[in-house]
Amino acid sequence: MIRRFLYELLLFLLPFALYATYLRVSRRENFGLSRDHPWTMLFASGLLLVVLSFLYLGFVEGAGERGTYVPPHVENGRVVPGHVEPTK
Repeated sequence: MIRRFLYELLLFLLPFALYATYLRVSRRENFGLSRDHPWTMLFASGLLLVVLSFLYLGFVEGAGERGTYVPPHVENGRVVPGHVEPTK
């Protein structure tokens, strides 16, 4: 769960990091650029990356098995692990 959260956070922060890199490089070469920062576009592009990653993971991982989930239980003194019984 935390890995997924960190993955999404890094995707969201990627446009900001690229913009910071751009500012650092362009500061060395003074082209007379204005210092207006495009916070709205950075936020929107980061949000778009997160949404696209959700869609991608939704299609790649799939919905899983269809059926009824049977939780772990004890039968004859042995633990039977949880599983999905297919719908008939």
